[in-house]
Amino acid sequence: MSPSQKLLLSIHACFGLATTMSGLFLNLYLWRLSNDLTVNASFILVTFFFGTVSFAVGALLSKKTDRIFSFQIGIGLTALFYLLVILLQEKTASYPMVIGILNGTATGFYWLGYLVLIYDLVDNQSRSQFMGKQMAVFGLVNTLGPAFAGYVISSLNFTGYNLVFSLSLLLFFTGLILSLRLPKDTSPKKPLYLRLLWRFNKRKSALKPMWFGWLIWGTCEGILAFYPTVILFMTVKNEFLVGISSILFGTVAILSSLWHSRYNNRDREPYTLLIVWLMYFLACIPMILTMNIWTVFIFLIVNEISKALIGVTYFSFMFRSIKDLPKSGLRTESMVMREIMLNIGRLLSITTFILLYLAAKELTIYYFLFAIFIQGLLFKILSAENDGIMVRKKIKIYKSEV
Repeated sequence: MSPSQKLLLSIHACFGLATTMSGLFLNLYLWRLSNDLTVNASFILVTFFFGTVSFAVGALLSKKTDRIFSFQIGIGLTALFYLLVILLQEKTASYPMVIGILNGTATGFYWLGYLVLIYDLVDNQSRSQFMGKQMAVFGLVNTLGPAFAGYVISSLNFTGYNLVFSLSLLLFFTGLILSLRLPKDTSPKKPLYLRLLWRFNKRKSALKPMWFGWLIWGTCEGILAFYPTVILFMTVKNEFLVGISSILFGTVAILSSLWHSRYNNRDREPYTLLIVWLMYFLACIPMILTMNIWTVFIFLIVNEISKALIGVTYFSFMFRSIKDLPKSGLRTESMVMREIMLNIGRLLSITTFILLYLAAKELTIYYFLFAIFIQGLLFKILSAENDGIMVRKKIKIYKSEV
């Protein structure tokens, strides 16, 4: 990896360690304060909505100035968000919408900047390997962060939550300082061309199903944003055990990501996605029938495999799909389109969850199964790319023979 790629990965590691330490337990913090899952769902719902808005604003900012500014604003606002949580303390659960607005705004700015930086600093040939290494690093911080945070919280109870949020605050500031060393964007500044991207969608038929796939992914990810953590805590009833279990889950994520970066080539990706999706769906069924520590742990292990392999595989597919778009013109627009489709899926999913929870709480777990089931459509979308490649190869062979 180049020095700029290593620096970007280091900043993302700081951000990831801070968010895994605090973000995982923020959901538990809200649930323990309120004992009401609608508080968690409302917080996540507002987060995703304002994440979409700030992602678009960050895109406009990066097109007119530099994508680094959006990246830095995201890190700074995330630090401000946790500072607000520290100041509110036990009153935090009374303002899920307020903190959700700030968290969503910070998240949108950060991810717009980060994704465009990946597109700019990592070439097409090495991007899949970079994404695999990124997931391995994220798996490592997912292992260390929650385990340490769980120990602190279990020892100090609610005081421990504030200490963990304070340590995360320091990590965000570290990432912000490191970001000052990232290379500047020297390409000409242009307006946001979402309409032009729409024209490319009409010309390149593979783009439309690819965007739809992000909506499908978002439908599942909306619930995964808070539900698994709460389920695990309900099962073990101890923050330290929740944190320690992250060592197992993080190890699984690291191994899965390393396997992807080394063995999961382009031809193998659709079948990897299909197999992992089947494992994911089947692992959810025993947990629905009998929720105990074994069924929950099996599901969460497969969940980590799924996030690592399905997520990175589909991301790599997206970058291949948009590689023909003008780099200086539509790379930011592509990230905005992805975020819009992803968050439409998330918002629809969480809204459905809240309505089901209020009307018939026992049905929410079945909706969880449905959200995982429809992820199987990603295999159909991804396999269409390989079918197109095979057709083009056959045409070339035919022409050479003629």
